[in-house]
This record gives sequence, C-alpha cells and structure tokens, in this order.
Amino acid sequence: MPAPDSARPTSEVPSVRPAYSSAQKAGLLLTLLSFLLLWPGITQPIMTVDASISMFGLKTSLFHETRSIWQTVIKLHELNYTAVGVMILSFSVIIPLLKLALILYTWFSNSPRLWRVIAVIGKWSMVDVFVIALLIAFFSAQAAAEVSAQLEVGFYWFLAFCLSSVCAGILLEKSRP
Repeated sequence: MPAPDSARPTSEVPSVRPAYSSAQKAGLLLTLLSFLLLWPGITQPIMTVDASISMFGLKTSLFHETRSIWQTVIKLHELNYTAVGVMILSFSVIIPLLKLALILYTWFSNSPRLWRVIAVIGKWSMVDVFVIALLIAFFSAQAAAEVSAQLEVGFYWFLAFCLSSVCAGILLEKSRP
C-alpha cells in the first residue's frame, strides 16, 4: 500500500527567514511610524508669518500667511518658481518616501545589496536640512521688529517624521547584513 501524501518526502525546502534583532525590529517600527508622521507633516500648516508696518503711530498689517509644505510648493509653482518648488518636494517628500519604501521592501526581500542603495538615497534626503532652514527662517523673522513667525502643528509633525526616520536609519544601518 502506498504511503499517504503527507508521509512522502518533498524536495521543497521551507524558506527560513533570519531571526531579526531587536534593533532591526525597532528600526522597522520607526520606519512605519515615520510613514504615518510624514503625511500630517506635509499637509498641516507649518508656519505663520505676519508682517506689519508702523507709520504715524498706526500699525498696518502687510500680510499674514499660514502655509503647509504642500501649500508652499503649490504657491511657488503659481509664482513661477517651479524649480524651487520641485526641489522642496523632491528633497523633503519624494526622496524620503522612496527611502522609506525601499527600507520596507528590503526588509521583506532580505536583499543585502539594497541596503547600499538605501544608504546612497539617504544622503540625498535633506529633511534635516529643511527643518534647520525652517528654524533659521523662524528665528530670523522673530529678530525683525515688524515681522513675526509662529511655528504651527505641521512643523512638529514634520520634525517627528525627521527624528523617527533618522533613528530608524541608524538602527537599521547598525544591524544590516
């Protein structure tokens, strides 16, 4: 009597996923968290700028603008500064998203070669530079007597994205194959 199907030896080798370290797991968790933080960081207002002038004892408001990163990119395009808008969009949104997507893909495909690609892309992600530029603009506006700036909730979302993304990169870099 032939052996039942379950008793037959198979030539298939079950795929064995490597055991992940706690640093790798934390890095993946922070990567996923940064994905969630980026959306409000881009769409929520990031800064409000007020400019006014005082003449003859009267204070007149010149402008009051509150914008998100996305609204800033659109406004730059409308003002024919499309190249600047594209640069902000690329370095602050597209490249970080590409890097995060590659991290997730590399995690599940377990390809050591892709980690080198991620390291190269990461050098082009300028979110940290963007946050520093925003802070400089903020404090410069605060230094002027007739211009004031206020950081809005979008700044803190974007800052949280930057910090979680950088921490994820450090954890994944240290534990990569």
